[in-house]
Amino acid sequence: MSDSTYIDSSLSLRGILKAEGQLVVIAGSFEGEVEAGEVVIEEGGHCQGLLRADTVTVAGKFKGIIESQSLNVSDAGMVAGEIITQALAVDSGADISGTVMRKPASATKKQAN
Repeated sequence: MSDSTYIDSSLSLRGILKAEGQLVVIAGSFEGEVEAGEVVIEEGGHCQGLLRADTVTVAGKFKGIIESQSLNVSDAGMVAGEIITQALAVDSGADISGTVMRKPASATKKQAN
């Protein structure tokens, strides 16, 4: 059984992807809901919708809502929408528009239980 899901640059998917505790890499296009342990949107990758993960890295484009413990937006990354996270790192050159809210530590502990 694989511990990761890779959406190739030639793919365009729509739907709900639940991969609890696993790595999801989006090099192509995904529209819908993603729930995973870690999500990486590669440069050239596109994701739109609701993204919930412990760790998120955006080098491509994301539009929608991100809920995470940690979010890193690289210099080529673009995020538009609502960000709810405990820790945020934004590289020089990254593009962020929308709202950013810090996830309370108490909410993190409640979700873990």
